This record gives sequence, C-alpha cells and structure tokens, in this order.
Amino acid sequence: MRKVCNYITILCLVFLSVQLNAQTKEAAPDFSRHEVRFGVGDMLFETMIWHNQVHKSYAGSPAGILYPEKRGYKFLPHISGEYSYHLLPWMSIGGTIDFQQTYWRTEYFNSASDRIMESAKENFYNLCIMPTIRFNYFRREHVGLYSAIAVGLDINGGTEKNGFGQNTVVGAALDIRLIGVRFGANHYWGYVELGGLSALKSKDAMFLLFSEIVRAGFSYGF
Repeated sequence: MRKVCNYITILCLVFLSVQLNAQTKEAAPDFSRHEVRFGVGDMLFETMIWHNQVHKSYAGSPAGILYPEKRGYKFLPHISGEYSYHLLPWMSIGGTIDFQQTYWRTEYFNSASDRIMESAKENFYNLCIMPTIRFNYFRREHVGLYSAIAVGLDINGGTEKNGFGQNTVVGAALDIRLIGVRFGANHYWGYVELGGLSALKSKDAMFLLFSEIVRAGFSYGF
C-alpha cells in the first residue's frame, strides 16, 4: 500500500510539473536558459548593530591600562553575483556569491590623561557561497515575479578575532528572497528583491540576521 501511495505521489508531482510548464509556456514569451545577475544590497542590520561608541571619561580608572573604544564605522554594502540555469520556465537553479565588509577604528585611551594613546584599523567581512533555487511564478514580456531560496556557507573573516583567537570562521548561510520583481526586455533586465540574509556558526556566533532586506541589480540572459 505504501508503494502505491508513493507512486501516486510521484505521478501527481510529475503531472503538476507538466501542467505548470504548459501554462507558463502558454502565458509567457520564450526565455533564456542561462542568466547572470549582479546586485547591491542594504546594510540595515550592520548599521543597527555596529556603531560608534559614546566616549566616556576614564579619569579615576586604574592606571596603566588602555581602554578601547570602537569608532569611525564604515560599510561596504552587500555585493552579489549569481548564475542560474532555467530547468523550466518557472524554475531555475544556480549559485549566489554575496560579499560584505565592515571597517572601524579602535582607539585606546589612557586613564590618566584621557587621551588617545593608540589607534588601530580593523575590519571583518562575510563571504556567502550558496546554491540557489528560484521560482518564477509570473512571467510576461516585460515584467516578472519570483521568489528564491539559497542555502550554503558563510566565511567570516578579517582582522577581528573571536573569543578563541580565530580570524576566520566558517558557518551556515541562509538567504530567502520572499518576492522579486524583474523588468526589462530581450536579454537585459533589472530587478528589485525583498528578503533577508542570515549567517551564523552557533547561537553564540551570529554574523548576519535578516541582513540585505532590499537587493537591487541587473541581469543578462543568454
């Protein structure tokens, strides 16, 4: 009985795939099998979490100690590249690479003079490499709607060290594009997406959390 149910399920999935394929072909123009995409995303998460510390006076603090403050934050926005292959008009598979970097300056204050004694430039980056699947559920000649999900690895590195003295840590990455709008003609398209990119090694090492809420860019199909 279980085998029969499995066969019925497989047949239903095949039938659904064929129907969706037929409907999409009937309603939409021809599509390119290959597509490359380049995009830029916001830094809302990074700018909310990492920002200049408010300076406080260290007068009266124990002598002989330098007190650090992180200031002068700058951000390189998310830059992404993607390749996808359209298995069907309504589904494509491929891969996405996303890179982001954050810079700051650590200033060390002397308790006696309350002046900056040392200053060091520091940074960290997140490089996400993720297989991606995209569902194109609305296609017309000059506009389309889609959703996408990507799961892969995040490489978190830079000059900053974690609690174990490591500069580079590898964790998991998840990128969900809840909705995307593409617009253009022929081989050239622009797009805007809403979603979130998260990356972590463990519950105590969160690198990104629903970062890159908005991503926009352009694509070329061939």
